[in-house]
Amino acid sequence: MSIRLVLPSLWLLLSAAFYAAAAQKPNIVLILTDNQSYYELSAHGHKVVQTPRIDALASQGVDFTRFYAAPYCSPSRGSLMTGRYSLRSGIHNTIGGFCILRKEEKTVADYLKSAGYRTGIFGKWHLGHSYDYQPKYRGFEEVFVHRGGFIGQMQDYIGNGYVDGTYEHNGRDVKTKGHSTDVLFRRGMDFIEANKDRPFFAFISTPAVHDFKPHAGCRERMIKRGVSEDLKHLSLLSGVENVDDNVGYVLDQLDRLKLTDKTMVIVATDQGMYGRGHPEGIKLNSAQGYDPRHHVFCIVRYPPWQGERHTSNALSGMVDLMPTILEAAGVQVPANVDGRSLRPLLSGQIDWADDRKLIVQCPRSRDRKKDTNVSVKTRKWRLVNGTKLFDAEKDWLQLHNVAEAHPEVVSLLQAHYDEFWKSLPSVEDVRPTILISGPDVNEVRLDTHAWYKGDQPFRQSQLKGTFNGTWVIEVPEDGRYRFELRRYPKDAPVPIGAAKASLTVGAATASVEIKTSDVSAPIDISLKKGVYDMTTRFDDDPAWGAYFVYVQLLK
Repeated sequence: MSIRLVLPSLWLLLSAAFYAAAAQKPNIVLILTDNQSYYELSAHGHKVVQTPRIDALASQGVDFTRFYAAPYCSPSRGSLMTGRYSLRSGIHNTIGGFCILRKEEKTVADYLKSAGYRTGIFGKWHLGHSYDYQPKYRGFEEVFVHRGGFIGQMQDYIGNGYVDGTYEHNGRDVKTKGHSTDVLFRRGMDFIEANKDRPFFAFISTPAVHDFKPHAGCRERMIKRGVSEDLKHLSLLSGVENVDDNVGYVLDQLDRLKLTDKTMVIVATDQGMYGRGHPEGIKLNSAQGYDPRHHVFCIVRYPPWQGERHTSNALSGMVDLMPTILEAAGVQVPANVDGRSLRPLLSGQIDWADDRKLIVQCPRSRDRKKDTNVSVKTRKWRLVNGTKLFDAEKDWLQLHNVAEAHPEVVSLLQAHYDEFWKSLPSVEDVRPTILISGPDVNEVRLDTHAWYKGDQPFRQSQLKGTFNGTWVIEVPEDGRYRFELRRYPKDAPVPIGAAKASLTVGAATASVEIKTSDVSAPIDISLKKGVYDMTTRFDDDPAWGAYFVYVQLLK
């Protein structure tokens, strides 16, 4: 037989085997809301909000009632993406540079993409929007996102809003019609439809309900059924009901496409309640190191693993979702994760085989401070900030410090935390170093979100202020680079209002005279390959820095 006939035949056989294996992999739909209280579901006792579709999902899957996450967005999402505690990834906060997922980390999307999955993200990322931290460089093939932690943050399209907003779709800004939650779910469902014949990972990540504007239709529906227009948090709760409606649309779509039995559906929120309490009016401790700030809802439905139990009180957390997803997909779970697969609990096991320990910490600053805003949790105990011990089984409100009565427990849990702390990379190793040029980009944009020193502006209203800070950049090759300094981004050509602009990269400096009416200040400078601190300055009284910088390698 001719080798010319054998090779094509072999290729067809290998291709058929690949697609047959891919077809057996389950789909993953991950729906994540933002800053929704554990109690803001009707199944969890809320007296006003109605969430029948999420409630029904909980009755079909497993509702994890002791599920914990970091008390802020980026740290929680970093753990979700990597299965690792967020401090390992350089995430200490939601602003100030240390909210960006370090490049060395592989995400769940990276692993799934390598395993033949089609991957897509729709909505909130909040783990870095500078090159090359964007979702498309972190494993996502289809990207439809807003920039920043909420719609209209400083990084985002200028003047963006929750209705008829502008989103970044695969590198281009696109205008949309409708409320953000509806838009994002529609895009996610289009992605599911387009990939129904191959394994897919659809990450629908809403900015609802943090910093939220009302959903008009759901708000009107709530008022018609008797909810007072003066109810505190009515706008937010209208967003919760809107999310529930859209979860229902996705579940109906999976039924229609006959994908329900081979799709893992996860519905969760990224951080514990913030300023909103228990449905029975019980006062909860909202300090960062305590359970109410860490306690989030998480519901998982995956029929192939499903046991008879529909709730799990076992200690679990956001770090567990990545290994759970990878095991379902048949992907080897990396040895460096802090989480563990939830499969035993989904299959009906009551608790872990051991006394599991879970660490939740968010320093809420650029500094990484030991024994600060940290809780070491076991089934029974909570060690807070290294000094306070609570018996969570007897004292779930964490009112009575019993550290003196149980010094051996304090020592055991503190030793576990100390071991974790010693294993962390240095702060210098996790700084958000931004590559200013690459083979697949003509221009790199930097913004204030990546300032790792100096001020920490994050709202568009602060664009009129006088802030300054420092980026750390990586120059990939010797050459001459053009830095275009701006006060506003290119989508808003607003005058800078200064007479001089200057740039400092390491020991190199350059400046240019400008008119107060100029919207940009281009500065060309020759740089050597390396990593440098970079600062900018607009001279006026007082002076301030460029909030947006666009960089090109000049050929």
